[in-house]
Amino acid sequence: MMEQVFASWSGGKDSCLACYRAIASGLKVRYLANTVTEDGKRSRSHGLPAKVIQVQSEAVGIPLVQRRTTWDNYEVEFKSMLRTFKQEGVNGGVFGDIDFEEHREWIGRVCQEVDITPHLPLWGESQDKILRDFIDLGFEAIVVATKADLFGREWLGQRINLDFIRHLDKLKE
Repeated sequence: MMEQVFASWSGGKDSCLACYRAIASGLKVRYLANTVTEDGKRSRSHGLPAKVIQVQSEAVGIPLVQRRTTWDNYEVEFKSMLRTFKQEGVNGGVFGDIDFEEHREWIGRVCQEVDITPHLPLWGESQDKILRDFIDLGFEAIVVATKADLFGREWLGQRINLDFIRHLDKLKE
């Protein structure tokens, strides 16, 4: 029987690719897990409108569980959500983390405390490889927020594609 997992879903390309890889590896993704602000309007991770995350969930056909949190009660609410998943037979969680060791340690600790196995299918890969894989697999993403010192406003609304990668490559020079 395949392991049942949830996918931590930020609405970004990394969580999407991690979820895809989990499914491709034989894991059964039962839920997308997302945390939102206390008023339920924006995601905690990228500040996206909660409705955008809901539409993404509908598009991929995986039920969404959104949990309202403050930064002060984030961990308590996150663990509560994981315990609910656990009661429904979910034994693992998929995370799109790549290289932030402190967050990986947090994931490991929190998952261990609720007896959930963490899966980090992107861990240790380069941003460049992840971005190219995302595009090569046919996924589409649109720039909805930028860092002004790296990407001007003209990038808002643009698709992440080979032109986007070329711009990133120029920034590295």
